[in-house]
Amino acid sequence: MAVSASPQPAASDPRRISTRGGSYFEGGVSVPGGTFVARDQYINYQIDLNQLISALRQALPASDPAPERLLEALREFQRLHERLFEWKELHNYLNDVVITIDQFSTSVERWDTSGQAPRASDLARQWRPVALKVDLMLDWARSVRHIADLPFAEFNDSRMAGPPWAVDLAAARQRITDMLQGPSLDAKFLYDATAAFVDAASLHMYLVDKHLRDTAGELYNLSQVVLGQLKRD
Repeated sequence: MAVSASPQPAASDPRRISTRGGSYFEGGVSVPGGTFVARDQYINYQIDLNQLISALRQALPASDPAPERLLEALREFQRLHERLFEWKELHNYLNDVVITIDQFSTSVERWDTSGQAPRASDLARQWRPVALKVDLMLDWARSVRHIADLPFAEFNDSRMAGPPWAVDLAAARQRITDMLQGPSLDAKFLYDATAAFVDAASLHMYLVDKHLRDTAGELYNLSQVVLGQLKRD
């Protein structure tokens, strides 16, 4: 027995609607008392914390420490998140520096081993993006608030102050820049200066990643303590 299927609309049929994995309903959709989700749903978790703490204080005896403990925990969450964000940003800046220095460092090493001096203009061109990446990091370092006691600052007498990662990279960058802008270049001195720059960038990248892991661990431990009761419920 032959079975005939109903013809399907062609791809060019204007009645055909491609939802690319979503859902299409002609006309309105009514979901009394619920939420209709066609594909992705965004949930707004905004909470008025001051109102929440105030409600807890009114509902509990004045001697109950729960509201203050909750407020302290939320403040600690905020502090750790702010630190984590700044460590992550610093990691990204340092990673850009480490990646960008490779071509310049290779040229300097080749000069040191072969004795064939590259053109000064080629070295300057290869150094320029490295210096730019450091400048971008230092500009950001002037506004850090959560991962350093003091932000980065430069003074008219060439003194610098601020976190070690900023001061070390700024000094190492300036040393190489001065060499490249000088009347003559010495392969050994430039090699040593470049090696010192790479060492400083690598060291601070290692330390920043350690701070990232430590801060993430603190945040996780705090979450375990504060949210542990929800798992039991």
